[in-house]
Amino acid sequence: MISIIADDFTGAAEVAGICLRRGVSVSFLTDIPDVETIEEVDTDVLVIAEDTRSFTAEGAVKISRILAENLKAAGVTHVVKKIDSALRGWVLLEMRTIAAVFDKKELLIQPANTATRRSIKDGLYYVEDKLLADTAFANDPEFPVKSSQVHSIIESRNVIASAPIPYQVPDAATTDDLRASVRMCREDVLAGGSADFWREYLEEQIEKGVVKAFPNDEQKQTTIALQDCLMICGSAHLNSMQGSERLAAEGMPLMNLPASMLQEDKVTESDIQAFVEACATTWEISQRLLVRFGPKPVKFDSCAEHLRYRMTESMFMLLQKINPSHLLIEGGATAYSLLQRLGWNSFTPVREWTPGVVQLRLNTEPYCYITLKPGSYAWPKFE
Repeated sequence: MISIIADDFTGAAEVAGICLRRGVSVSFLTDIPDVETIEEVDTDVLVIAEDTRSFTAEGAVKISRILAENLKAAGVTHVVKKIDSALRGWVLLEMRTIAAVFDKKELLIQPANTATRRSIKDGLYYVEDKLLADTAFANDPEFPVKSSQVHSIIESRNVIASAPIPYQVPDAATTDDLRASVRMCREDVLAGGSADFWREYLEEQIEKGVVKAFPNDEQKQTTIALQDCLMICGSAHLNSMQGSERLAAEGMPLMNLPASMLQEDKVTESDIQAFVEACATTWEISQRLLVRFGPKPVKFDSCAEHLRYRMTESMFMLLQKINPSHLLIEGGATAYSLLQRLGWNSFTPVREWTPGVVQLRLNTEPYCYITLKPGSYAWPKFE
C-alpha cells in the first residue's frame, strides 16, 4: 500500500481523484489515524488529509511526526507527500520530519503542475508566463510569496531546526520532466510534489505492478446537480469570488457573512445565530444555498483564522437545522475545519468531476456526499 500525506483537504481530495481516474483503489482518512485504523485499510492507496498548512510550524512538525510513526508501526513503508503546487505551507519541515522517521536519506520536491502551466525553469517558479511573486500568490493571507526562486521560498519557511536531510527541486515544464523527476525517486528518497507529480508517480507504480488499475464507470458523470445541496465558498481567491457571482446571477440563492462577522472585533453568539436563522429560512424556500465570506477580500490581523472559525461555527449550526444530501466546499482549510467540527473523518472517494474537483461519500451517518474544490480551480458544469 502507498500512503500519501497531504497538507490540506482539497489537495488530498485531488490526489484521490487521480486514483479514481486511473481505477486504483483508494481510501481517505483525516485526523491522525491510529495504528489499528491504518492496518484495516485494504486499498492500494491510502490518502491522509491533514490541515498542517493552517498550523504553526511547530504544530505541523508534531502532527507529521506522530502520523509518520503510526504509519511505520502499521507496517507502511511506501510514503509520498502531497504539497501545494505554489509551495505554501511548511514543506521542508514536514518532509524532513517524515523522512527522519522512515530513515530516508534525501528529499525530492517537485511542485510543478504542468496541466495548469505552473513550471520551474532555471530554479524560478512560473505561473503561465509570470513569475510566482508577480501573481495573486504574492498576497496569500497565510503564506505570501516574496520570491520566485524555489529554494528561497522553501527556505523562508524553514523556521525551526529540522533534520539536515538534503533536498533537490528539479526544473519541470512538461509531463516528460515530471516523469524524469519520478525516476529520481530511489528507495532512500522521500518524494513530495504536486497533483501532477502524483499523477506521474502513480503511473510509474502501475507500470511496475506496485498498484493495480481497473476501469471506473462512475467517472462518466461530470455535471453536478444543484438540488438539495449546500455550497460553502471558503476561499478568497478571485476565481472563487467570480464563480459565486456567476452562480448567483443564474439563480442560486446566495448568503454573505454579515458585516458584523467580517470585522476584527469579537463576534457574538447572537450574531452567528441570526445569520444561521437567515440561512435556514432561505434553505427552506429553495432547498439549496450558496454561502460565502463576501464579495470583497477582507484584511485584518489573523483574518484567515478568524473568518474560518466564524464560517465553521455558522455552517455547523446550520447543519443541525437542515439536512442536505450534498455539501460542496471550496477551500481546503475551510473544508477541513468544518468536517472536523462535524466529527466526520472517514470517507470513500467516489467521483472526480473534473481534475481537482472530487466527490467523497461519508462512511458514517448521515451518509451524505461532499464535493471538494481548491479555491483557484474552476467548478465543473452544473445543472
